[in-house]
Amino acid sequence: MKTTIAVRWCAMLAVALSAASAVAQEVTFAYDFEPGASERHRVKLNQEMDMGGMAIGYLADMSVTLKCVSAADGKYAMEMKFDKVDVSTTMGGNVSANPIGEQLVGQAVTFDVDAIGDVSNIKPVGAFDAWDSAKQMVEPVIDRWYIHLPNQAVAVGGSWKKDGEKETQSSGSQIVTNSTYTFKAMKKEKGRDLAVIDQALDSKISGTTTTPVGIYTVDGSGKGKFEILFDPAQSRVVKFKGKIDVSMDMTPQAGGDLMQMIVANHFERQLLE
Repeated sequence: MKTTIAVRWCAMLAVALSAASAVAQEVTFAYDFEPGASERHRVKLNQEMDMGGMAIGYLADMSVTLKCVSAADGKYAMEMKFDKVDVSTTMGGNVSANPIGEQLVGQAVTFDVDAIGDVSNIKPVGAFDAWDSAKQMVEPVIDRWYIHLPNQAVAVGGSWKKDGEKETQSSGSQIVTNSTYTFKAMKKEKGRDLAVIDQALDSKISGTTTTPVGIYTVDGSGKGKFEILFDPAQSRVVKFKGKIDVSMDMTPQAGGDLMQMIVANHFERQLLE
């Protein structure tokens, strides 16, 4: 009898521990920022482009300070200040500094974001003479800064989606993106318990685009994959890294031969301690 009772207690304990482990592997994915709190990030952008056989590259390396200014009605008012910015352009094997880097240093932009990561109302702070040029790089960075979160608990192995996300490029073309996010595992890094998220996306590009050599009708697609580390204790992403490959057919509206453009976009950001 004593042996039977002991076996039953062991079985019950194993079930309880298993249930506790399962609960521990559930994470509520939502953003929550404290007004007045700030954090620093390093951001790297690398775009490699082949346009009809002509290779062009852009590289940006930035340090930014991100601050939550206020919170109201389910939205957070944020400010991003550019502390250090180095931007270079590669064309025909020649590398040159891009003046937009120097123009960005010390400048700031504000925007709103909600608990699921939707960004709106991006605008410069104060006098920002180079904003028309700078926003072509800054707006896409901020739009992609916050991955879409479901604002609910998800267990390891679970997933969520965001389909039909629309974006209009500064050059004029339209992009529609479908993304799937998968909660892969928990890992410990630098003393933090972090959730590992994989993002897989596919995009459709259409419309027209304006280039220095004319206006083109574009038809293309893109595929990307990113790994994200999310800190549940701080309700924020601490690391984000991945790549999007894009292929587009470009037909000149003025007439002429179709041109193919191949673009590889690398994006990485990390919270600085």
